[in-house]
Amino acid sequence: MTTDDCEHIAQNPIATPLPEIVPRGRRARGTLRCILGVLISAGLLAATRLSQLWPSFDVLSHFTLHFAILTIAFAIGYFMPFARVLTAILLSLFAFVGIGAYAHYVSEIPRTLGTVRAGEHQLRLMTFNTRLLNDDAEAIVSEVLRLDPDVATLVELGENKKLAFDLLKHSYPYAVECLAERFCHLAIVSKVPIISSETKGLWKGPPLIRATLGGDYAGVSVIGVHTIRAPHVRAQFLQMGELADYLDHLQGQFVVMGDFNATPFARLLKIFTERTGLRRLTAIPSWPGQAELPQLAIDHVFVSPKIRLLEEPRIGRRSGSDHYPVAVTVALPGS
Repeated sequence: MTTDDCEHIAQNPIATPLPEIVPRGRRARGTLRCILGVLISAGLLAATRLSQLWPSFDVLSHFTLHFAILTIAFAIGYFMPFARVLTAILLSLFAFVGIGAYAHYVSEIPRTLGTVRAGEHQLRLMTFNTRLLNDDAEAIVSEVLRLDPDVATLVELGENKKLAFDLLKHSYPYAVECLAERFCHLAIVSKVPIISSETKGLWKGPPLIRATLGGDYAGVSVIGVHTIRAPHVRAQFLQMGELADYLDHLQGQFVVMGDFNATPFARLLKIFTERTGLRRLTAIPSWPGQAELPQLAIDHVFVSPKIRLLEEPRIGRRSGSDHYPVAVTVALPGS
């Protein structure tokens, strides 16, 4: 081979194209799916605010955080060079796991927000939807004793868990229940004396139980409720309206707690707080519990404006229920 031949080869190289890492057609489909994911998620996120026009849309508001996560995840996926949809799905799953993990993390050692002042009295509260189909009364009792509230509201406590009262009687000598009353299935157990009580199963409002406390907590009423769940959104609004009217006729300081089947994003709870002047203390995910990663904060504690939160809300152990118990510590003004 001559020098001229070598120069000819150098001047006319044959370029061999590299294979595509991801075929163009697949990239195009991934891009399109991410755009579609953003549009659908953002549309659902916007629809959560439509309850102002049609109350039934309030059911979407419970998933406001999840729709926001999906929107952001698909938007990030759109800008990825490959695996766009997979990236969006994994980011969403990690975020959903994070929601549930956060609830457990902050519950390990709840942050102290304040101390009891002169003239105030500390009160530990707990609300727990024990689930009607859950027969493990002993596990529920064990969890109540572990969290050690002064007053606890137990929701969906049917006749199958009546044993709980006998097991709790030593630590909680005061109790009110409506287990046998149709659609009620509520109970309040208390270390503090109960001077009067009331139960309401069949009425326009949600199933309700009231215990007015005595002793150092004279004039404080603890009300346990359990509202109807979605998709009966209009019925929820009617029930909460009746509950607000009921509270108008009570005197003193209030604690209203239970399963509201509504998250802090719901217009239902916003209207309730505006109507009653109560403050919601809770926003911690408490349902569902089966995967041990609760996603929605639907179990709440509302209090009168003069009642202060002393410790961040925490969840306990679900003890066979699909809900986690929610516990808070508050300071009540002296009577």
